[in-house]
Amino acid sequence: MREIFSNKKETTLLLIFFLIEFTRGAFLFTFLPLYTVKYLSLSIIIPGLAVSTHYLVETFCKGAAGWHLDRRGHSILFLGLFLSLIALLTMKLMPSSPVLLAGSALFGLGVSPVWLAVISAIAPVQKKDRASRMGLIFTVWLAGGGSGPVIINFFIARNYNLAFWLIIALWGIALFLAATFLFIKPGNIVTTEASFSPFKKELSRLAKNQAVTRVLLPGMFLQTLAGGLLLPILPIHAQNHLGLNPNQYGILLLVGGAAAAIAFLPMGRLADRISNKILLTMGFGMSAFFLGLFITARSPFSAYLLAGLVGFSYAILLPAWNNFLAKAIRPDRQATGWGIFATVEGMGAAIGPALGGLIAKGMGTPATILFSTLLLASMACFYSFYPVERFFAK
Repeated sequence: MREIFSNKKETTLLLIFFLIEFTRGAFLFTFLPLYTVKYLSLSIIIPGLAVSTHYLVETFCKGAAGWHLDRRGHSILFLGLFLSLIALLTMKLMPSSPVLLAGSALFGLGVSPVWLAVISAIAPVQKKDRASRMGLIFTVWLAGGGSGPVIINFFIARNYNLAFWLIIALWGIALFLAATFLFIKPGNIVTTEASFSPFKKELSRLAKNQAVTRVLLPGMFLQTLAGGLLLPILPIHAQNHLGLNPNQYGILLLVGGAAAAIAFLPMGRLADRISNKILLTMGFGMSAFFLGLFITARSPFSAYLLAGLVGFSYAILLPAWNNFLAKAIRPDRQATGWGIFATVEGMGAAIGPALGGLIAKGMGTPATILFSTLLLASMACFYSFYPVERFFAK
């Protein structure tokens, strides 16, 4: 860890990552659903479609973003942050259903290089201490993505416009840091086509890998689909079924995020010592069980308790899952490989919010939570009975 924090570039990249995840989490997970439904009086389908549009565009651009990151460095990250700032400003100044959808799409395009830039620069697959570095990255991710949706609630309770301008200002700070500390000079950019294999060739290599097609693909898609289903409906469910006000909902997210963040580092160490198959089964199974119980919650205390247990279950799952993914990545094609995997994962995140909104509109928010629970339970069964580890045996 000292090596990372003594490196100005890596430290700045982590700070930018925190600001981006804080802002994006605040906007997509809490602000946009409430702003659209409560402030603009639009249908609950709109935030679901907007979030799906965001992730759909991000998903299909990540492979290309990784390819360009491998070739051109962090100038791609700067360009993406600039496009996202334009998207946020447009949605603030011209709020309407078409603008929210188009702005969310541009926002998704802008953030497509972010995760790839962070993971390939700070935790390359050939590093001996990669697990510890990934632990730090996921902790920053959880801290930003978890605290953003929480803290923005306190500003929403005061004024929606104030909350929106705060989101824009924080994104501007991230853009400034990228421009100041990470921008790559033209002389340092790799432009030779021969230095990197074509994107289609890398995609073909992964498609022929049985570990990818038989073990990773089901989890990549269904895991993010299960989470994506909840994005547009969770704030509404918390208000309508649990009676939580924005501040209480913020506490709910804080409890879940804090439980995951605290447990992640020890669970990461555990993943280096015991079978990943066991951790995957436990993580998916416990997540399904506690999320299912969330439907029965009728008080803030029970909701907080279950949120913490779901967060802890996620912390069990994530390190083992990342270990599986890393085994299929080539060290010299890291951003490209992670981009391809993120594309598959993002398909679930893109489809989930729209599907979740449609289910909630037809059958209510508890039905959406139940469907997500069933997906997680099915994955627990799959990774419990399918011989996943033999595909990674050396």
